[in-house]
Order: sequence, then structure tokens, then C-alpha cells
Amino acid sequence: MGGLIHCIATTLAILCLLIVLCTFVTIDNNDVPEQDISKRTGYPVWHPPIGGMNGRGNDEKFVAVILFSSVMMISSGYFIMKWACNNSYNKRKITFFVSDDDKTVSTHGFNVILGLNCLVTALTSIMFLWLDVGKAFSSFGIAHNAIELIILVNMHYGGRITSSTFVGTLSLYVLLSTGLCIFLTWPYDALWFKMQGLCIDWALLIQFTRTYFNTRKHIKNDSGVDPLIRDEDEDDERGERSDVVYNSNNDVIVHQPYQILLLIVALVFHLIGNVVSTIWIYELRSYEIFSFTYAISYPFYAYYVYLDTQAISVLPRKVIHLPDTTHWKIVLVTIFSMTLSFLTIRLGLPSIDNSEEGYFNSSVEVTAEETLGKVKINWKENFVNIVIGKAWTWW
Repeated sequence: MGGLIHCIATTLAILCLLIVLCTFVTIDNNDVPEQDISKRTGYPVWHPPIGGMNGRGNDEKFVAVILFSSVMMISSGYFIMKWACNNSYNKRKITFFVSDDDKTVSTHGFNVILGLNCLVTALTSIMFLWLDVGKAFSSFGIAHNAIELIILVNMHYGGRITSSTFVGTLSLYVLLSTGLCIFLTWPYDALWFKMQGLCIDWALLIQFTRTYFNTRKHIKNDSGVDPLIRDEDEDDERGERSDVVYNSNNDVIVHQPYQILLLIVALVFHLIGNVVSTIWIYELRSYEIFSFTYAISYPFYAYYVYLDTQAISVLPRKVIHLPDTTHWKIVLVTIFSMTLSFLTIRLGLPSIDNSEEGYFNSSVEVTAEETLGKVKINWKENFVNIVIGKAWTWW
């Protein structure tokens, strides 16, 4: 019975992916946006000419947003590294990942990767400010995707990557991903870079959400504590158990699993910015929102690590139960991540309108203004109307 359910779930997931891919047939290939030229390098970039960006008009606001986000990411990365690497040896403050086989691993490595993610992404933001997003930038931008991929793999292996082939696989991913960004022509190079980034972001959100619900289920059933009682150091066991009730040091107390919600919130803000900048490619505000979400998301990572390393729990040990990593569930997560990524990209691409006067023309106003050598699209209605209008055009 279980095998049948797995087969049905996988089939439905593949069907959803195929439906989204079929909608790409209706793309209007004659309406490909014109590439802007970087004011610093003179190379083409992966967005159309936009006033207030890339030296066009007053771009002070856009530059300020990127610099502010970079400062917030560097600060978050610094504190994450400080808290993760200088954590006290109070065992009540150490958090453990618990896998399906009851193997326990400290979250130290996971926290360090989060800190590296903040610092590496800050570097890519600064390089974006200098190079603008394009083929030259992809050599730096891929580092952000690679770090997020390491986070996924770290969770898959229970908090410690034990695969002997992972370094080779990661190197192959970086070579293949960057190589395609370099050798593909516009707009396929930009679409490829955006697609893989969205896939990893959606996968992280799904895995963080699964981790939260799995941990909550185990704690609710009082099964989350049992594996952690088995500790190699039993000398201080009696003293630590007595500290469960008393908090003589006035330490911060975290009520599990609510700290995992910080990871989910961070990914939600990051995805909102990524989705907005993918759909509204002609709007300066979408790029400003995308850049500003980094200043929100990464401090949430820092707050999570603070609670993970500096707070105590009412339980004998702080525990995070990682989600099931059976093959069919990993396949489902991968397929759904790809589906959501392609759907996001499809919403930002123009469709062929065979009708002389479309039903949803009132929700999307297209003004034929030759501004900066492009046709500027002004979205006048809300996001729901835009999605419905595009869905109507597809079908």
C-alpha cells in the first residue's frame, strides 16, 4: 500500500511539473527584453534598461539598498561565527540534530555554514554593485547557490556531510552551472541562473518547513528527548538534570521548536524578493525589494544561531529532528522545487495573445513608450489579477 501511495504522489508531482513546462510553449519569443549595458564593464547584463539603476538617472537609492543589505549580512555573519565558534561548553546550550536512525550530531557545523552563507552572499552583493548581474557576475553569484546547496546536503546527512564524493559533486555543479551561464546566449543564460537559484531556495523552504513540523511532532509525543539521554559524558548527568528546572544563571530560554520558524521566515522573505524581481523585470522597485530582503533574511539567520547556541531549553537537551530522507521523498522535494521555480519564471515571461482585445487587458496596461529603448510595462493591478491573467492566456 505504501509503495502505491509513493507512486501516485510521484506521478502527480511529475504531472504538475509537465503542466508548468507545457505553458512555456506560449512564450512570445519576439518580445525578449533588450539587454542593458553595464556602466562599469561595458558588458551586457541580465536585465533591461531601467531608470534609477546601473547609472541611469539617480541610482542613489538602489546603491544604498545594496550597501545596507551588505552591511547587515556581514554583521550577521560575524555574530553567527562568533556565537558558533565560541559557544560555551554548557551542554544545555548545545543543540543536536537527530536523524531517522536516532543518530545525534551537534548543529555546530550547520551554524558555521549559515555564517559562511551570510559572508559569501555579502561578497556577491558587493560584486553585483560593481559588475551588475551578468555573465561576469555569475562567477561570484554561483558561490551563493553553492553555499545554499551545502546547507541542503548538510541537513540530508544529519548535520555532518559524510559522503566521500560530495566535494567532487559540488565541484561538478559549480563547473556545469557557471559554464552554462557563460556559454548560453541571452536570455537563456539568465533564465538558467535564475532557475537553479530558485530551485535551491524553494527546496530549502520545503526542508526547513518539514524540519519544523517533524520536530514539533516528536516533542509533542515526548520522543524527542530519548536519544539525547545517551551521552558519552555521564559525570555531569545528575547536575544537568537538576538544572532543567532551575535557571540560576538567568539564561535565555527557548521553547522548541519555535526557533526553527526563524529559518522559515528568513527563506520566505528571501523568496518574496526573488519572486518579485523575477516577475516584474521592468520595475526598479522589484530589484530594490529583492536587495532589501537580504537585510531582513540574514539577521533572522543570526537570531536563530543566537538561540541555538546561547539559549537553554526546558528539555534535558535541545534537539532538532531532521525530516525523513527516503529516496521517494527527496524526489518529491526536488520535483516540487523545480515546478515552483519554473512557475515563478513563467509568470515573468510574455505570452502570445491571439485575441485582438484580451479579457484581462484592464489588469495589465502596456504603454508603448520608447523609454530607454524598451517597451515599458506598467503593472496597475495587484498580483492576483496578474497571475489570473497569465493563466487565462496559457489556456
